[in-house]
Amino acid sequence: MKISPKILLLLLLIITSCAQKQIEKPVSVETVVKSSPSEEVKNMESAVLAKEKIEQHLSSIVEEALRTGDEAVNYLSSDLFLKANDASLKGDAFSASIIFKAIVRLKPEDLYLRKRFAVELIKSNQLEDAKEHLDYLIGHGDAELAIKAKLLLAGIYSAMNNTDKSIALYKEIVAKKGGELPEACAFLSKAYSRDGKFKRAFSVLDYCASKSSENKASFLYYKARIEFERDRMKSAIKLLERSIASDENFFQSVLLLGHIHEMSSKKDKAAKVYEKFLTNNPTNYSVLTKYVDILFSEGQYVEVIPYLEKLVSIDESNLNLKVRLGVLYTEVSRVEEAKSIFQEILKDVPESDKVLYYLASLYQQTSENDKAIEYFSRIPEGSALFHESHIQIAQILNAVALENTKSSDKLFEFVSKNAKKSNVLNVELNVILAGFLEASKDYTQAISVLENIRSLSEFSDGHEYYLAALYERVQDFSKADKLINSMLKKNPNNAHALNFLGYSILERGGDMKKAYDYISKAVKLRPQDGYIRDSLSWYYYKMGKYTEAYEESKKAMKLVGNDVVITKHLALIYKAMNNYDKAKEYYVEALKNCKISAEREDVIKELEDLESVRLPASVSK
Repeated sequence: MKISPKILLLLLLIITSCAQKQIEKPVSVETVVKSSPSEEVKNMESAVLAKEKIEQHLSSIVEEALRTGDEAVNYLSSDLFLKANDASLKGDAFSASIIFKAIVRLKPEDLYLRKRFAVELIKSNQLEDAKEHLDYLIGHGDAELAIKAKLLLAGIYSAMNNTDKSIALYKEIVAKKGGELPEACAFLSKAYSRDGKFKRAFSVLDYCASKSSENKASFLYYKARIEFERDRMKSAIKLLERSIASDENFFQSVLLLGHIHEMSSKKDKAAKVYEKFLTNNPTNYSVLTKYVDILFSEGQYVEVIPYLEKLVSIDESNLNLKVRLGVLYTEVSRVEEAKSIFQEILKDVPESDKVLYYLASLYQQTSENDKAIEYFSRIPEGSALFHESHIQIAQILNAVALENTKSSDKLFEFVSKNAKKSNVLNVELNVILAGFLEASKDYTQAISVLENIRSLSEFSDGHEYYLAALYERVQDFSKADKLINSMLKKNPNNAHALNFLGYSILERGGDMKKAYDYISKAVKLRPQDGYIRDSLSWYYYKMGKYTEAYEESKKAMKLVGNDVVITKHLALIYKAMNNYDKAKEYYVEALKNCKISAEREDVIKELEDLESVRLPASVSK
């Protein structure tokens, strides 16, 4: 017997509102609470004791009401019924059964109350106790109530593995009601199929169908379930198709047929089954859910949205559905609707770090920086998203500062205030700050910022490359080389380090053979790296081998198509080949990808130089 954890809540529901003039010594809530176990019921033994004490208190209240008279009985039974019904609605069948037990003592001849008691006993798995009350209903109720009680009793016998008694009762019900109670036919056929008596199971369903044509779809469905459980899918599919043809609104057959198609990896067939059904039954939650899952899994985001919207309208409390819809709105660029739905979700879970982060990202996407920062800032320090949220705030402040240097104080202040909260933030925030300083051409200060955090273990190889690149900017080549050679000493096959050295030599106009050796080795190690391919292209360009440069540059563009430097290099190669139209095309493309003013100014200057060149006949490729 499972004891509900809500049993102690029942103490607060026990009668205190009964007229005290009718019951001279009512049991108060305080008295019950004081005499009950602690709310921390941790084991079965203490829970059973709690149940016994509650039943004792209820019993004393009931006995006093019975002694007082009918008015007290009616008042108490009505009040207790409200409590029992509330517990039942909340899914607390165990508490409901305890209260209904008291009510039945007050009103032993009320068949409705006894039936409710029996149902709560069954729901809370108190099957032996339920049998007694079902027997009473069978003996004292009318024919209809007796049949319903027998149906429940047969189910109890089945659950208790008393197959003979279960089958006997189901047979009796089927004999009397034919197909009027499809569930009786289904249970009887299921009992036979469990024993391997499949012909007899089908015979029962055929008999029921002959007695009730309006339930034909149900009986075909039950046959299909038997075949499905026997792994006879072709037969199950035919039966389900017949069931749907008999009643196109019988959703159980639609669900099982769709499920079989999905099991066979025929999602397109399953989708058609669900879609056809939803044409006439657009609010069927179960089928809607299955159809949404299929469309979602197939990446049909635009198509799935109206169906998911319907699900959300049916079940407005389902936050998972709302999150799913919000993500879909984002995927199809319906950002304002995504914001709206995540705002709704946030009302229900105002402390959710994931919702806060997603909402902040949406505002970041639409350049509503203050809102984005507000939501990122609300993510608590203990969250796994705390570091990332602060990095995003720094990125926003950096972008604003690059557009308007007067706003840079906010970036400096934010980094100063938050960098020391962890080593991760110390590195990441200062790297962003160094990036701003680099874009502002304050290379010396950018180097200083990175050197201050270089000793931290979170300072990675990628950060070392960046520092080396900054040293290159100030032409401190010895320090740049020292950093990169240190990496190569640890790993001679570090493709990025090899590429860095090779490209650096090209830019300095150094030993071209040495540069080629470094870069070609890097290409062999990482042939699908677009940046390394670009270095090889740049080597050929520097050597005047424009055809080879063009071939490698096209490969680099295919791998990394939105990089300003790679795109600009291809434009320069076209210019060297006198194909000025193509050169202009790629300069314009590079200009589109510029994120900082320094890059933009450089590309614009190249475009101006191109326009000033006298255009000879171009060498087309």
